[in-house]
Amino acid sequence: MTEQQPHTPASRGLNWKHWTAIVVVLALCCGGVFLMNSNFNNPTATIRDHYDRASNLDEGGGKAYTSSLSPATVADQIDDDAEAREERSSGGVYYLQYSKHIVAVSPYRGGSKILLHDYRSGYNHYSSVFILWGWSSSPPSPFRGGGPGSGK
Repeated sequence: MTEQQPHTPASRGLNWKHWTAIVVVLALCCGGVFLMNSNFNNPTATIRDHYDRASNLDEGGGKAYTSSLSPATVADQIDDDAEAREERSSGGVYYLQYSKHIVAVSPYRGGSKILLHDYRSGYNHYSSVFILWGWSSSPPSPFRGGGPGSGK
């Protein structure tokens, strides 16, 4: 009778392939969480960097800035740099809705006054206008959803 070598099972520890897969999965998960919590459409830096601060014009919890450009031009520039979820106008005032902010651009001394609000103070300040448009008193989700047939 021939003696057989005892069969040894494969190593039960994790090899480098397993560890690489684990690291990749963790990196993808962390990246997804980061992206879900990031707000890439934030108008704060754009407004702060391109317009003149006018604290004497602050109102309703909003920080005021001014520009020599027309309200329509300013609203378009802000929307181009930080795409608003929704843009509406009423009575010559342009309103930009973001997930965490509301921006109002109105005529001022031949140019514009820009009021940058956090969402809640902006909604409270302009609620009589926003109710007509169906804007919620709660900040909108940063994502528009998706799937077949959905769109912006």
